[in-house]
Amino acid sequence: MTVLLMAAAAMVLALLFFWLSARSRKSTGIPAGDVFYQDLVGQPFTAKNLRSLKLGISGKPDCLIRTADGIVPVELKKSKRPPARGEVYPNHMIQNLAYCALVEERLKERVPYGLVIYAGQQVRRVEFTDSNRRWLMHTIAALQAARFANQAKRSHNQRGRCSGCGVRDECDQALR
Repeated sequence: MTVLLMAAAAMVLALLFFWLSARSRKSTGIPAGDVFYQDLVGQPFTAKNLRSLKLGISGKPDCLIRTADGIVPVELKKSKRPPARGEVYPNHMIQNLAYCALVEERLKERVPYGLVIYAGQQVRRVEFTDSNRRWLMHTIAALQAARFANQAKRSHNQRGRCSGCGVRDECDQALR
């Protein structure tokens, strides 16, 4: 009898935790689905660099979720002050769109949108629309042209952005 009561209590707790998890995901905007890729320290999934020779880009999203609508790339940001009105910083948006394109090309599956999650679980959706695809392609072309011409210009006056830049060591405009 005691075993049956313990089993019933465990079942009730499991259902409660499942319900709370689903409610939390729904309230934050994180879709239900299977997390099958993570580039986060201490996670059980292996993250591989996604590379597109066609687009000339590569990267590792923080997380990929397989949903009923397709695969959703998720990028976690430490910024405690995301833009107002549910918007996404342009550099975060272009990064997420690049992940959408990489996932679509490499995994050959539909990518309806991506997510940028700012500190405090402020979830922002980045739609992978035709317009955003064109903006991504234009941005990639502009970056490649600037790199080829060796004429990229720094677009800010923030030391913090320079310190995290991947080409800082070669840059003659880096703020130090």
